[in-house]
Amino acid sequence: MKHILLLSFSFLLFSLGLSAQGLEFDDGPIVVMDISADDFEGVGYSNLTNTTTDTRSLTWTRNVVEQTDEWWTAVCDKVQCYAPTVSTRDFTLEGNEQGNIDVHAYPNQTEGSAVVEITVTDQNNADVSLTNVYYFNVQPTSSTKEINVQQIKVYPNPSNGLFSIKGAEGLARVDVFSLTGQQVQSFTHGDGQWYDISNLPKGTYLVRLMDEDAQLLTTKLMQKL
Repeated sequence: MKHILLLSFSFLLFSLGLSAQGLEFDDGPIVVMDISADDFEGVGYSNLTNTTTDTRSLTWTRNVVEQTDEWWTAVCDKVQCYAPTVSTRDFTLEGNEQGNIDVHAYPNQTEGSAVVEITVTDQNNADVSLTNVYYFNVQPTSSTKEINVQQIKVYPNPSNGLFSIKGAEGLARVDVFSLTGQQVQSFTHGDGQWYDISNLPKGTYLVRLMDEDAQLLTTKLMQKL
């Protein structure tokens, strides 16, 4: 039996491209429409540029926000294309080098849709992270809100088990995901609130910040000590 997800999520659109402290996606969000059940795949193409003159050690992480059950998604970076089971990889960009960060969606003979986030983080500075969103058979809704996502900080990072958020005007919900895309914690935001993840194992997690309208503000990588 075919299961088709009915998606009603709205995500923040950036009109001037996506950039963060020397990293820049050439386009985003990426929207790929009209993928049929008979297609082998649909591909969302994007390039990431290191706009500095220094070599950057980076990590990309895939977060599957929503996906029809029978669908698969996979990532191709400048190094190679990976299996759908691979959700994160390290890579480097030389000074002023550009490399692809593409997402492939495989419908597997099923009508459906998918929304995938790719977050790129500087291994030497976890505060430098950049998220692009890839929509397959889903048309995102634009927002008139102007939010400077580079001012949003998750701190302390790394964390011993408690963290807070600053600079996130309109924040309503904080969701914590493992690198495999599993939601492991969810919190309702309150001013000055601290979030307790001391029960989670040591490792790296995705912190997704949503506003009152269920729109994505940003996704940050956080290290749990």
